[in-house]
Amino acid sequence: MDDLRNTIVSALLGGGIAEHIQPCKLLWIPDGDSLEALGVAAGWFRDNGGDPDGDLLLAPADAFSEDELAAAIAAGGKLVDGHQFLYPGSVAVGEVGGWCAYKDVNIGYALRHEVAVAVCTASVARAKDQ
Repeated sequence: MDDLRNTIVSALLGGGIAEHIQPCKLLWIPDGDSLEALGVAAGWFRDNGGDPDGDLLLAPADAFSEDELAAAIAAGGKLVDGHQFLYPGSVAVGEVGGWCAYKDVNIGYALRHEVAVAVCTASVARAKDQ
């Protein structure tokens, strides 16, 4: 765990990871019941048929039609500001919460910029180790 922390601190101090993080509008789905209410559109929250990494269900709002967004909001979803980041390697980042990532497309999403930086850095480091 110390190596992971050192990698994250180095990335934060040395820069370079910021180019892999962009602001975006996200659809945040609170739970499995709300996800089921989306029907076919729920596929955006599945990582190659499985569950995404992270602790939240997030997807880019622009991936959904207006009707799908309305259904998601009616089912308890929220449109929120967040960040999209590069996610080349699967990671579990201990105490860091507020993110979701899809390894099959190498993209992750976070509610806060500092979480996007931490998870993106860990993911890039993991991909380099593999």
